[in-house]
Amino acid sequence: MSYVRETGETYVAVELRRGGSLSVSTPVPFLTHMVETFLLYAGLGGTVEARVKRELDDNHHVIEDVAIGLGRAVDRLVGDRSAIARFGWAAVPMDDSFALAAVDLGGRPYWVVKVRLPDVSIGGYPLYMFRHWVRSLASEARATVHVYARGRDPHHKVEAAHKALGLAFRQALAPADKPQSTKGVLG
Repeated sequence: MSYVRETGETYVAVELRRGGSLSVSTPVPFLTHMVETFLLYAGLGGTVEARVKRELDDNHHVIEDVAIGLGRAVDRLVGDRSAIARFGWAAVPMDDSFALAAVDLGGRPYWVVKVRLPDVSIGGYPLYMFRHWVRSLASEARATVHVYARGRDPHHKVEAAHKALGLAFRQALAPADKPQSTKGVLG
């Protein structure tokens, strides 16, 4: 599924599919690394291209718009949600860090992020944006997302969280025979 978001500040194009090759290009090296990580562990292939059209701040808009684009592409990929497992969860240890993620792709956006991060940037990515990235992804994918991470190294905490989130999405996106709801429908 494809989605293009173009604003006065950014251009973001996302094409997602289940499996296959993956190409991610953003002007923020750590964002590129985290999006590749998330999609790889989610079992999703495709392309993500992001460009900054107007420099305004510390990459806030491009990070936010990439999450919006990913979320909308995931929402389109799952369609009416009638043939997905719906729930996914994962625990990922990464050196000093440990992350847990749980996802419900049932159609209701909500997010909880419990990760203490210092007020620093890694590869052009201000770490205060991690919560906002998760919120934007969850809102646009119409998913409930919980992410928890602990550890010393902020790079490891954020990377472990992306891996756990990707694995949780992979499980939630798995095929199912019927809607996973006692109501008979999702959303």
